[in-house]
Amino acid sequence: MRFFFLGICLLSSHLTAAQNNGEIKGIVVDANRQPLEKATIAIVGVKDSTVITYSLSDTDGQFDLVKIPASQALIIHITHVSSSPFSRELSLKPKEILSLDTVALEGVNLDEVVVTHVAPIRLNGDTLEYRADYFKTRPNANVEELLQLLPGLQVNVDGTIYYQGRQVSGIRVNNKDFFAQDLTMATRNLDASLIDIVQVIKDKGESKREILDDSELPIVINLKTKKDFVKADFGKFYGSGGTRDRYEAGALVNTFRDTLQISFIGYANNISRQGFDYSELAQYGGMSRAENNSYSYMSYGGLQNKISLGVNANYDIAKKLKTNLMYTFEQQNDYVDNRGTNSNFYETITEIANSHNNSTFNNYAHRLRAFVRYAPDTTSTVSLDAHVELGRNVNDHFGNSSRIREEGASVQDGENISNSMANNRNYRYNLQAEKKLTASKILLSFNQNTNIRQTENNNIRNTINRYYLFNDSIVDQGILQLTNGDNMSIGNTLNVQVPIRKQLNWDTYARYNWELNRNIEEIDNKINADAFSNRNDVANNKQGRFGSVYFGTRANASLFKEKLKISAGVEWLDLSRSYHYYGKATDLDDRNRYWLPNASLSYSGLTLSYNKQVRLPSFYQIVAVNSDLYPTSLTIASPYFSNQLEQAISFRYFKWFASSKVNLNASIGYTTYDSSIGSNTTYDVSSSETVSEYYQAPGTNRLYVNAYLSKRFVQNKVWNISWNLSGYGSTSNSYSIVNREENKSQSLYGNLDNSLNISYKNKVTLIPTYGLNANRVRNEQQTVNFRDISNINHSVGAMLRLDDVGKFRLETSYTVRNQPQSLRNDRTNLHLVNASLYYPIMQRKGELKFTAFDILNQNQNIWMGSYGNTNYYQEQLTLRQYFMLGLVYKFLATPK
Repeated sequence: MRFFFLGICLLSSHLTAAQNNGEIKGIVVDANRQPLEKATIAIVGVKDSTVITYSLSDTDGQFDLVKIPASQALIIHITHVSSSPFSRELSLKPKEILSLDTVALEGVNLDEVVVTHVAPIRLNGDTLEYRADYFKTRPNANVEELLQLLPGLQVNVDGTIYYQGRQVSGIRVNNKDFFAQDLTMATRNLDASLIDIVQVIKDKGESKREILDDSELPIVINLKTKKDFVKADFGKFYGSGGTRDRYEAGALVNTFRDTLQISFIGYANNISRQGFDYSELAQYGGMSRAENNSYSYMSYGGLQNKISLGVNANYDIAKKLKTNLMYTFEQQNDYVDNRGTNSNFYETITEIANSHNNSTFNNYAHRLRAFVRYAPDTTSTVSLDAHVELGRNVNDHFGNSSRIREEGASVQDGENISNSMANNRNYRYNLQAEKKLTASKILLSFNQNTNIRQTENNNIRNTINRYYLFNDSIVDQGILQLTNGDNMSIGNTLNVQVPIRKQLNWDTYARYNWELNRNIEEIDNKINADAFSNRNDVANNKQGRFGSVYFGTRANASLFKEKLKISAGVEWLDLSRSYHYYGKATDLDDRNRYWLPNASLSYSGLTLSYNKQVRLPSFYQIVAVNSDLYPTSLTIASPYFSNQLEQAISFRYFKWFASSKVNLNASIGYTTYDSSIGSNTTYDVSSSETVSEYYQAPGTNRLYVNAYLSKRFVQNKVWNISWNLSGYGSTSNSYSIVNREENKSQSLYGNLDNSLNISYKNKVTLIPTYGLNANRVRNEQQTVNFRDISNINHSVGAMLRLDDVGKFRLETSYTVRNQPQSLRNDRTNLHLVNASLYYPIMQRKGELKFTAFDILNQNQNIWMGSYGNTNYYQEQLTLRQYFMLGLVYKFLATPK
């Protein structure tokens, strides 16, 4: 509530200040008096060169800038890529509306005062450029802090970046990849003082392909360094140690030499941190923290120790040949301790299952990426992007479990131990070639991609269980299982783009995809015996070969001065399937043909799209043979499922309102599937025996909604105030049968994140936050076998940062999170307090850091949900209270 009143007060003060604002409007034309669209108009304060606002002219060359501070010396910059720039000093009276009438670039018809300033923001083609010197940052600020000041850009606490509501997919440095797998490597480890220009690019690569609707192109940020740093050596070293044997250490070293860039990275820690990040508040404690929903790649949760080494090299051989080489090694060790409770409903019987599991997961991975792009001339490009990944996983598990009835009768108890070792090999490459015929302007393009993945998994399981209802028997079972899996896919696409006229083109393409999936098992088993016996009779051996031939055409048009963009096409698909079950079941060969239409329409930020696709049934849900490997469980073969026909329609609206400084990006999508795969379980309540299988279920649907809204209230040298709101919601359904009763379950999930960012002189930053996460499972029929469940988590908190207060810098956060504690939905409040204190040393090249994580020792990680006739609650071991002292050292050298 206090944050609410704070927001009201800030908004009220903002509205009061708005009464002293003015407005500037006008029309931009070229030397021939033709309107100039997408001319950049920027307002800058003379005193501190701070960008106040900016806008782009519309198709008629008009612009209108509102809420311009009055009684202040200002400069207006107007630029266009095809014209000379225009600048003028001005000062508005309160509530004044200044009309510049017509501004003619390359022949100004106003009695202006021309000032020799470089425009802070300009649109260069489709690339928006910000000149970094106009956006003042604190000493030692990183690139992320610079990006937070740029109008139209929004940087979230987790490091994700949005431009006009769309997420940025990558960061480059001087147009070269910089650890492409993680953009925070650049934003959080490069100093803002290195940067001359920040470019925001709608990236279509080196392709000459005509793109009439660029709304779906990926957004990339390119950081152009100052000339002094094009040749530079820079980086950082850090290390910390603390209570409970917590530690972290790392180094980043960069060498830039014109056409050569080399970066080395290495880090190690046991605080569940997934990257090189050192000082950012959002990453305290790494994954599974209760105050945010961070996650890690290939993470099992619990406590994690990670070591990583890597090198990234870019080398431009002349102007025609560009290369990138990247190698990383990762070692990740996870220790997991889970406790959980399940409620299983069977007619009039409710069984409570309790479990406790301890596991260790040791993963090792070598990854190599090589990229080459060759452009022999301006009409041709060839590129090859190749990846090799070699991995090994060694996992150990120990657990115990028990099941009892509500009335107290015991059903089962026991313990299990398993050990597994898996080797993974993955090879993939993508080859692209393109040629534009200069006479006809027809574009020919070819793409081939290949992906080969091989796995070998050796698993040893030992269990001892007592089944009270199954003749009160004790089963001591050992299983040796070797599984070999292969997945190979090859795709070839040939496309011809024919330009009909400037705003109309036509694509025709042919595509052939081939895929192989194979799973081969070898099983040895023993039950209450010393010797193993072969049980390959229940091995789920299966193989699938799939061939897809596509012929398609698509027309693209841009109308009404490029305001309306239409695209429509149709594909013909010939899909063949061949399933081989190694004599366990009758093989299946079939062939189906489909017409698949698609269309999209875009107008003034609103996009409507429709497409139809065909999906193969999930390979892991195909079971080739009946299996009675486990004494009280029988799995029925389910080898035959139909293809799934998918139809999707979506609406999307995104807009940047420059005058009011509002970003809005909202979308809604609805997808229907003509069939699905459900689970069928029969449980004998008298003997605790289970029979299960997958079955062909009716069609399902999925609905999702997401929205992102940001508003910047004030941005100047003193105050920077903005508000961010993001939310996501989805609903999907599935079918299941329990004891011959079929039900349709609907799963709903939603989250909402809300934050107010208040910064004073870049020294005091306060960020009140509110978060909501909710998930619910509802069943179409309320019966004794199916029970609804819901889970809602609230979190309210604030983050505070104080910069350069007596040389110190303080970062701290306090979050109250309300969440369940059991299947009975008992609630508790977690009070989560984190803090870090920094002090510069060695003439600000170094910094001491003291960190206190989860000071009150209350961090907790839980899951709660439902599937079929089971409701579950789990609590997982996670990182809790620790204190650490560390040192970071930065260096920068520019050779003569």
